[in-house]
Amino acid sequence: MTGGDWLLAARGEDLGRQFNREQLPVSLGGQPGDDIQLAGTRASVQIGNLDGTFFAQASRDAGGVRVNDEPLTGTRRLRDGDVLAIGAARAHCRLEGERLVLELEARVTAGDTAPPDLEELAASSTAAEEVEIQPIAFQRARRDEESARRGGPSPGLIAIWVAFGVLAVLGWFAFTAKSVQLAFEPVPEDISLPGTVFKLRIADRFLLRSGEHRVKATAPGYYPFEQVIQVGASQDQSFVLELVRLPGLISIATEPAAEVQVAVDGEPVGSTPLADLELTPGPHQLELAAPRFLPEVQEIQVLGGGERQALTVQLTPNWAPVTLTTEPAGAQVLVDGMPLGTTPVTLELPAGERVLEARLGGYNAWQTQLMVEANQPQILEPVTLTRADGRVNLSSVPSAASVTVNGQFRGRTPLTLRLRPGRAHTVTVTKAGYETETRQLSVAADSGRRLSLELKAQLGVVEVTTDPADAELWVDGTLTARSPAQLTLTAIEHRIEARKDGYASESVTITPRPGFPQVVSLDLLTVAAAREAAIQRVVTTAQGHTLQLIPAGEFTMGASRREQGRRSNEGLRPVKISQRFYLGTAEITNGQFREFMTEHNSGEFSGFDLNADDQPAVRVTWTEAVLFCNWLSAKDGLSPVYEQRGENEWVPIRPLPNGYRLPTEAEWAWASRLANRDSAIKYPWGNELPPPDRSGNYADVSAAEILPTTLVTYNDSFAVTAPGGSFPVDSSQLVDMGGNVAEWVQDFYAVSPTSTEEVSVDPLGPKSGRYHSIRGASWKSATISQLRLTFRDYSGGSREDVGFRIARNLE
Repeated sequence: MTGGDWLLAARGEDLGRQFNREQLPVSLGGQPGDDIQLAGTRASVQIGNLDGTFFAQASRDAGGVRVNDEPLTGTRRLRDGDVLAIGAARAHCRLEGERLVLELEARVTAGDTAPPDLEELAASSTAAEEVEIQPIAFQRARRDEESARRGGPSPGLIAIWVAFGVLAVLGWFAFTAKSVQLAFEPVPEDISLPGTVFKLRIADRFLLRSGEHRVKATAPGYYPFEQVIQVGASQDQSFVLELVRLPGLISIATEPAAEVQVAVDGEPVGSTPLADLELTPGPHQLELAAPRFLPEVQEIQVLGGGERQALTVQLTPNWAPVTLTTEPAGAQVLVDGMPLGTTPVTLELPAGERVLEARLGGYNAWQTQLMVEANQPQILEPVTLTRADGRVNLSSVPSAASVTVNGQFRGRTPLTLRLRPGRAHTVTVTKAGYETETRQLSVAADSGRRLSLELKAQLGVVEVTTDPADAELWVDGTLTARSPAQLTLTAIEHRIEARKDGYASESVTITPRPGFPQVVSLDLLTVAAAREAAIQRVVTTAQGHTLQLIPAGEFTMGASRREQGRRSNEGLRPVKISQRFYLGTAEITNGQFREFMTEHNSGEFSGFDLNADDQPAVRVTWTEAVLFCNWLSAKDGLSPVYEQRGENEWVPIRPLPNGYRLPTEAEWAWASRLANRDSAIKYPWGNELPPPDRSGNYADVSAAEILPTTLVTYNDSFAVTAPGGSFPVDSSQLVDMGGNVAEWVQDFYAVSPTSTEEVSVDPLGPKSGRYHSIRGASWKSATISQLRLTFRDYSGGSREDVGFRIARNLE
């Protein structure tokens, strides 16, 4: 029990207990069932609390219980410092705010002068010991003598005894009763507690003993209330009780009177008229449905309490009267195909869209679509029927031929023509590839003539040859002949396809011309040749960036030790590029890169702008470059090449998927030095220095003021980066493979061996590393080492002279 819960505590050398309000009263003593057992005594006392006041009450065996050396009889209030003597035990009272602490001593000390408990001494004496109690002489009262003579107590004495008995019962009841509030909603007229003997009502509260009590209450308009409550040990208790209101009696009728199905809160309850329908008090939803009437939904507030309420619901017809007259009269009227009367007529039509027809022999049928609105009468304009037309059911072979009557298009066969009777009509039937048919027709009123025309085909001759010969010739999906063949076909568009095993099929679309023979020659390619022919030499990304197909081949990477400017990381090694691949014709520009990373800024260098949309994107890390490739792959529906490994590391998936990627170092070296060339070149422009005029963007005289080293005899007119395409393409139709910006490649950087004879096929470089390789010269390059195509560099961050171009597998 927490410190905030207990109300009374008893403490001693071998005892420590706490009690809350619901556990009071608490008994102390040597009687069986006492809450705190004390040795060496048969006396017992109860400690209780009423309205915040602690009190002690002697039990029937309270002999030997004293408060401050005074015998305890009845009930006595306990104060701070009081001493309770219970047999040989002592309880010192200490009040701490609203709490009482009893400090217990098991035995009386030598200095305790309280009088002995004679009964207790007598009970503890041995059989040989006897205690003699001498009576005290007294003078009997006269009334007692008279009562003795009468043989019984006097009436006054009996009255005193009765009064004491009543007071004892009242004291016992007041001590054990609990204050109980019965909170009713609403307040009833009558409340009773049948079966409860001891009860006392004070205002809205009752004094009741702990236990079960049956509560009854009544109020007009409510069901009789009866419920058993359980009164606990708490001194102050409250019960919230609710009376249930009687249902209301509802009567429902309709105007106009009709048998209408009624549902209350979604549950069917019958059909109107309804009388004395019992509904619980409160809001309810009524739904009424009847044929030919609109559904009605209404809210009703039921008063309840047995009160009667009447409701009349106005029904809205779900139909409307429609009046139709014809000239002449007597026409049969059909609504949605069902005959309902003859004109003149007024029809009650259901709401909605309806089709009305009027039919009369010798006259054309009249028809209209009519929107009928509920409860909105309509009187239609009088209908004048026209004399019946003559009918011609026209068909043709083949069908779908165009039909005109007197020069006006009427439709395509088969169809029914309506022609005015008593006069001639020119009917013309035409179809592409067939001769035109014309007929003069005269029909009678209301006739049903049938006319079928077989159109004569217009034919043309088409001679078909193939290389190789003996190919199957399919015309409009049907096998017709083998090449060479002369085909006679109708003068409409046909698709002629040539098929032969081991060859890709070829087809042509042609329209034969009657009287003018035509010749078609089809060259068939082998499957391999057709596949090769279907390969695109140039592909375009969703951004409009082009990639050029680079052929496969073998070459030697690196440079000879004797080559001027060679560095130690350019060891010679044979490499084979086994598959063709696509390589971006130019470097990715700022504008293209900003579609992926809108906040990218290439910045400037010594006051010269590097950030124009058509300049190559620089200050791009290797990771940002490969994430651009993944983004572009997703945009074009291709598989991404790079996957994340670790927190910030991205690596290519092996084998490489078909998405966009950076070229491998071997692919970059092959495309720049030897692809589509007879021999490898040393510099981007050839094998000799200095570079020819305007052969690329390098560190030239225009950059002399911002760069420490420049080519003093060369001027490309660009101090920093140039827009892509500013210089001529190379043999592979690529630009800026040397100059403008150096380029990230896919490989992790590693120092290659000085030489090796083993051919490396499609090398991807190391699987891990700290840096990535960079290839090619830039606008900052001027030395022989940097200008050579074998020059290798590396970095772990971004630079103002490093960008990238993209690549992609052929398959």
